[in-house]
Amino acid sequence: MTRRVAAATALLAALGAGAWILFRTPAGPLPPPAVPWPATGKASVFLCENDSAYENCGDRAITAAQRLTVERTLRGLPEVTAVRFVSRAETLKELTTAYDSFSDNLRESDVPESFRVDLATTGGFLPKTETLPGVANVFVSGTSFWAGRTDVAVRLCPPDPLDRDTRCAGRGAATATEKAAVYQALRALDGVGDIYLEDRGHATKDARWTSSATSPETPEPHASVPECFHLVLDAPDAAARVRRAAGELPGVNTVDEERL
Repeated sequence: MTRRVAAATALLAALGAGAWILFRTPAGPLPPPAVPWPATGKASVFLCENDSAYENCGDRAITAAQRLTVERTLRGLPEVTAVRFVSRAETLKELTTAYDSFSDNLRESDVPESFRVDLATTGGFLPKTETLPGVANVFVSGTSFWAGRTDVAVRLCPPDPLDRDTRCAGRGAATATEKAAVYQALRALDGVGDIYLEDRGHATKDARWTSSATSPETPEPHASVPECFHLVLDAPDAAARVRRAAGELPGVNTVDEERL
C-alpha cells in the first residue's frame, strides 16, 4: 500500500469515527438550552358585573360604551398583537368541559365576559389596563419556555405532590433509578428526537412565568414542582407511543402536550 493510499484510508477511517461521535445517541438527557426566556404572553381582561367585589367596578356592570372603549384601548397598545372578546356562554362551556365538577352548579350568569389578548411583551401591560373603567381584574401569563421548542412533557413525581397528582400520592420525588429507566424507555422509541431533562429550579421559574409572568432569576424550587423530560418528536404518532411507554412507569406523574 502506497503512502498516499494509506493516508487516504486513515483519513476516511478518522472521518467515519468522527461522524459516529457526532451523530451517536447521547449518553443521557440534554439540559435546557441556554437561550433567552420568552418575552411573549397572554392576558385575560375580565369585565365588571353587577355586585362585583372588585373596587374598580363600584358594584356596577360594564356599559356598552365602556366595553367599546376597553376594546379600542387594548387594540391600540403597542405590545398587543391580537384581541378577542369572550362571552359568558363561551367561558361557561370551557369551564364545564375542563372541570366536571362545574357542570352541575355553574350557570352562565356566574361567569364574566372578558377579552383575551396576545402580547408581544408582557411588561407594562397590567398597569395600562387594570384601572380602565369597566375592568374588574386582569391576569397576565407568559409563554412557556418550552413552547415551540418541544412537543411532549413527561412530568415526574415531585417531592411534595399536590392532591391532584394521584399517581405520586404517598411517595416522594422520582428516584435516580426511576429517572434513568424513564429516559431509557423514551430513548428506545421511534419518532423521539432530542430529550431534555428540566431540573426543579428551571421548572419552578417556568411555572411562575406561565402563571403570572413573573420570572425571578434564581427561584427557590417549589416542593410541588417536579423534574420533567421535554421531548422533540419526529413522527406525528410518536406522542401516543410516549404515553404508552412512559405513562405508567414508576416515578411518572403525567404525560402531556407542551403548553403554548
